[in-house]
Amino acid sequence: MEVIYGINSIRDLLRQNKDGWEKIIIASGRSGSSVEEIIEAARVKKIPVEFCPRKYLDKLAGTPENQGVVALCKPFAYADLDVLIKNRNQSFNFDLILVLDSIMDPQNLGSIIRTAHCLGANGVVIPEDRAAQVTAAVNKASAGSVGQIPVARVVNIAQALDDLKDKGFWVFGAETHGGQKLQEMDFNCSVVLVLGSEAKGIRPLVKKKCDFLVTIPLAGDFDSLNVSVAAGIIQYEILCQRDKAGKKE
Repeated sequence: MEVIYGINSIRDLLRQNKDGWEKIIIASGRSGSSVEEIIEAARVKKIPVEFCPRKYLDKLAGTPENQGVVALCKPFAYADLDVLIKNRNQSFNFDLILVLDSIMDPQNLGSIIRTAHCLGANGVVIPEDRAAQVTAAVNKASAGSVGQIPVARVVNIAQALDDLKDKGFWVFGAETHGGQKLQEMDFNCSVVLVLGSEAKGIRPLVKKKCDFLVTIPLAGDFDSLNVSVAAGIIQYEILCQRDKAGKKE
């Protein structure tokens, strides 16, 4: 079973009518309006609720930062790439898919998924190997957004980019240095935004698949931005350009 923890994550998933709940476990003595809301939602959905010592929840979640609420559910269901293509935000004329090349930090993955959902992306693509997968920590970092936007998992990122190109997408790779300035890019097309690993960026083979490389100009002396921050900045520029060009009528 998949373990999910954190009040907001569990409460948001209950609101989304997620299926596959096994049970919800609450730390003995844990109270408050948010906990009562979870208990009531579980009662309505006929999800068993148990009360156990806090140490048991810490062990189950693998961290003491579980806020005294843990849920057991069926494993996360990854989507097919075709599902992402069909999941265009109906306010816009173009698609936006994020492809993450070897993002290792669950917090970064969760934050990127959350931002992708908030800024109107179709979905997020991750590789099967050498990358963070959707886990309880990712769910918590996404504030439950993993239940609201499809995430696809592919064997080969480079092949996935070729498949998306065949379907009319243009591939933009985020590069720390040397790319075209963000504000000079034209994103009024179906966009694949590729973001590389925290340490090494986009791998050379994947970079060769990019039609354009884009760089965020920085005013400070620091070398680069956190990858989840960069993802948010670039997606916001895409959103602003599409707003200026006119939303889908």
